[in-house]
Amino acid sequence: MDFQRDSIRPLSNYETYLVVKQIHQTNNERDVGKRGKKGQNRTLEHCNVGLNTVIYGTLKYLEQSPCVEQSPDIITQFYREAKKFELKKHEILQIINLRPTTPVELQLIIEDSETRLTETQSNELIELIRTLLPPVGGSTHTNVLNEVMET
Repeated sequence: MDFQRDSIRPLSNYETYLVVKQIHQTNNERDVGKRGKKGQNRTLEHCNVGLNTVIYGTLKYLEQSPCVEQSPDIITQFYREAKKFELKKHEILQIINLRPTTPVELQLIIEDSETRLTETQSNELIELIRTLLPPVGGSTHTNVLNEVMET
């Protein structure tokens, strides 16, 4: 099987989440439509059990990650802002997916970060991540957390 090189590209967790969620919903709708039919050949259904398990596990993992709070606008805006740090595309993608909040986490993502980014740039990038990329639970979650820590 030949693959066209242009059709292969890495996906963000947000894009993966949308695809997996759509597949999961389609499978659920199909399963609901099949119920109640007696004598149906279940061979194909048994073949899909492994795939359904992977889809379910992936969906549950992604629902616990920051990608559920992201949108195409947020990702595009972050990408534009992060370009000024001269990061590689795969590094920006990993930052979007993992949402690092400390310099150590950032160093694990950015290759040769000690030579490519100053401490000030590193702190600016972390602040950009905190302002543009929402955490799990959205901005209300961090506001509540900040209020609790202040009191």
